[in-house]
Amino acid sequence: MRYKAGWLVQNHILALTHYEPVVTMEDFRDIATDAHMALQEATQPFHLLIHNRIIAERTVATLDSMLKALPILEHKHLRWIVVVLPEVIKETATVREVQRHGSIQLKFLDSLPSAFQHLAHEDDRIVGVAGMELSWSEWISREDNPIAKGEE
Repeated sequence: MRYKAGWLVQNHILALTHYEPVVTMEDFRDIATDAHMALQEATQPFHLLIHNRIIAERTVATLDSMLKALPILEHKHLRWIVVVLPEVIKETATVREVQRHGSIQLKFLDSLPSAFQHLAHEDDRIVGVAGMELSWSEWISREDNPIAKGEE
């Protein structure tokens, strides 16, 4: 498995993490298919967490380019897209502005914990960072890929 995509918290936080530093066109196609299937279940406001920490790419997609590449993301219930930047450029997170398109906002962060903190701050339905960290640990198993667990 080269990636994992699906509901981290059902109908609340959709997540994507990569297990390989290079995302192929086949990966992208498969991720789009998985996202399409998951988004059919979305019936309330939700967020998308993209964990790109191990990605080798230094180019960062804009919100407009994400929406053009994956039109399904223009979902009426999507609120935040939170992207954990690749390790090689994570220090640029603080200088990147929040991008907006209608009700969708995109924020780049430097770590998984900071992504959880942001979502907990922006959505009062999220009970706390510790719960998301536990959900992430359960969602990503060591057998899948130990490096994808977070900041190890």
